[in-house]
Amino acid sequence: MARSSSSATEETGSVLIAPEEAAATEVKETSRAFLQAARRNLNDDELATPAARRFLIAELERLDEQCRILEKYAESHHDQRVTIATLVETNKKSKWIEILSSLCLAIGSAGIGWSPSFFAVAGGFLNGIFIVATSLILIVGALAPKVFK
Repeated sequence: MARSSSSATEETGSVLIAPEEAAATEVKETSRAFLQAARRNLNDDELATPAARRFLIAELERLDEQCRILEKYAESHHDQRVTIATLVETNKKSKWIEILSSLCLAIGSAGIGWSPSFFAVAGGFLNGIFIVATSLILIVGALAPKVFK
């Protein structure tokens, strides 16, 4: 007796499909997809039976439970949207405060560095004092938002 290349569980003449191809060709049905054809083909008398009523009641209870679960997720989603919007707006405000703070700190520091040149010039003492005072106010104004957040 000649041996064939197929095993005892394979059908004669069947073609072997690679596992990747088999996974791609399989279409997984939902758990209750097989009942769709039965629902469409039932007449009013068949739908009025106790078994059909029990099935419909069980289906309603399952769907109610699923709705309760999904409502929790929807509520959580809306709460998270509010939190995210609040954080985004807070971040926008703090970016502007950071920009203004850095600008004031830079101008104040430049003023402090520039003021000694006025003290060396005759008649520039008052201008030097004014620049030092203004620069100190800018530096304090730049540091205040960082300290009192």
